[in-house]
Amino acid sequence: MFEKYKKSKKAVLETTLRLLRTNDLQATSMAMISSESGVSMGSIYNSFSGKEDIVNELFTSIVEFQTEIVLKDFYNNSSILERFERIWRNLTQFTLDYPDAFQFIEQYSFSPYIYDSSKKETCKNAWCTPLSQIYAEAIQEQLFIPGNPWLMAQMHWGTIVYLMRDHLQGNLDLSPEVIKMAICSCWNSVSTDKGFNLLAGK
Repeated sequence: MFEKYKKSKKAVLETTLRLLRTNDLQATSMAMISSESGVSMGSIYNSFSGKEDIVNELFTSIVEFQTEIVLKDFYNNSSILERFERIWRNLTQFTLDYPDAFQFIEQYSFSPYIYDSSKKETCKNAWCTPLSQIYAEAIQEQLFIPGNPWLMAQMHWGTIVYLMRDHLQGNLDLSPEVIKMAICSCWNSVSTDKGFNLLAGK
């Protein structure tokens, strides 16, 4: 996930992500990060100005990595139906493969620790904009009811997030059947008569 970074910086980011799984940011000291990562305090401060800087680097790099996975094979000649299903499947697979990264994004997306510049950058370049385009195309093709594509996508993201959280807490087995049902339900919730149940029959 952090392969683009030099060894010491990669170790700091990986360690911080792991520590934040069980500790909040205030309880995660720079000394703890240094000790757990094996990177000296001096080296850390050569790369980061402090904990908030580390967290912001984590946030932008995780969202960038998530976007690469989510948009895999997105820009091809597939149908609206195929791209809709693929992008939501990719999102759920990201959670299954990288649960710590998913939980970090959910915890810190609206945190005051995240700089406005980081939020704007990720909002502009992340997967949610291309996802909204699918909804806009579906509305244009009269597969979806008229509405705000961004709002539709965010509503469905909330549904998927709830299932992912339930899975990570051990309350739900996020099986292929459950994922399929969730994606079909999202599709049908904004479908016209023309689009209804198209995904279920795929």
